[in-house]
Amino acid sequence: MYISIVIPTHNRKELLHRCLEAATQQDYPDYEVIVVDDGSTDGTGEMVRREFPQVRYIRQEPNRGPAAARNQGIEVATGEIIAFTDDDCLIPVDFLSRLADGYRRYPKVAGVGGYQEAPDEILHHNPFARYEAYMTRQFYKAGPQEYLGGFECPAGGTNSMSYLKNVLLEVGGFDESFPCAAGEDADLKWRIVEKGYQLLYIPVKVIHLHPYSLRSFWNQQVRRGVGAAYFERKYSGRYPSRIRVGLRWLKRSLAFWPDLVTLGPTLAVVRLLANWAEVYGQWLTLRHNR
Repeated sequence: MYISIVIPTHNRKELLHRCLEAATQQDYPDYEVIVVDDGSTDGTGEMVRREFPQVRYIRQEPNRGPAAARNQGIEVATGEIIAFTDDDCLIPVDFLSRLADGYRRYPKVAGVGGYQEAPDEILHHNPFARYEAYMTRQFYKAGPQEYLGGFECPAGGTNSMSYLKNVLLEVGGFDESFPCAAGEDADLKWRIVEKGYQLLYIPVKVIHLHPYSLRSFWNQQVRRGVGAAYFERKYSGRYPSRIRVGLRWLKRSLAFWPDLVTLGPTLAVVRLLANWAEVYGQWLTLRHNR
């Protein structure tokens, strides 16, 4: 089976260079790499053409967001399987081999994916990286065992996911109305499993080259709140009300005290910041769309 890797990017050519070094060194024989440049102005195109001539480079103008960029990649991809990762990720050398093995063993699944995590040296001392790993393993249940299922399946994040191309076309690809890089992957996953398809999680780790700073963490959680609000509007018909957002803030603030016991002070504080940022993102969405 032939696999296409689709990587959207915007003004992160140094990170993309590292991403492509990993993506072009897979031990799987039959694949292509597609970069969709979402209107970069930092010389991304020149770097890709010079350093990675084997990579298919697509330029999208003007900047339209990662959902539109991934749809461009799906459209031009020649693989029967479309694998996704992000420009700040490093896929392991056996990433595609393990995805393909999942499709062979479970021929009826529509998608196979793994999980992302910080490099070990960062994971050991950075509280934001440790919180990300906690959420991945405890909240999303991405453990050491495979899991076959529906929307509850740990696989689905576009940093480490793949789908059959015909299924992506059947559901219409990513919803480009999501305004930022959050929520559109969960929306795609929901529409696929609503069609009756199953997904397979395999414990293959994709390294996340995230800065894991307070600012980057806060901004990431705010985007997740925005994505959650758009997801809620799409499936309930309206954005969450101000009262509902206020109640969510209160509930998640009060959760700090039990978190203090179960997670310890450091992760409890980080989780509180994450909850506040996500609710703030929902509140920003209400302000923008009132």
